Amino acid sequence: MPDAPKKPDPTTLKLTVTDTGTAPYVYIEGAPNFGFVNGIISITLAANRHLLRDGAPVTDAVAIAHLRCNVPAAIELRSALDAALLLAARPQGSAQ
Repeated sequence: MPDAPKKPDPTTLKLTVTDTGTAPYVYIEGAPNFGFVNGIISITLAANRHLLRDGAPVTDAVAIAHLRCNVPAAIELRSALDAALLLAARPQGSAQ
């Protein structure tokens, strides 16, 4: 069973991030493939696209990014996703 999501402790966050305005926004609809080789976690991110093929609409899924990270970064990403999912589960307009 996965660990229960915990709120990040702001006193332990030491990283400062600046933004140059060129970092892409990535929208995904799935993560269909993953692996672990030589200490690197690999996750394929995918999204659907809707096109016309011979005049008929078709939908398919395409890889849009290949995420690579070390184990500590994956743990940090999982923590951020867990915290965001807790926010999403909260009814709109409710306090903590």
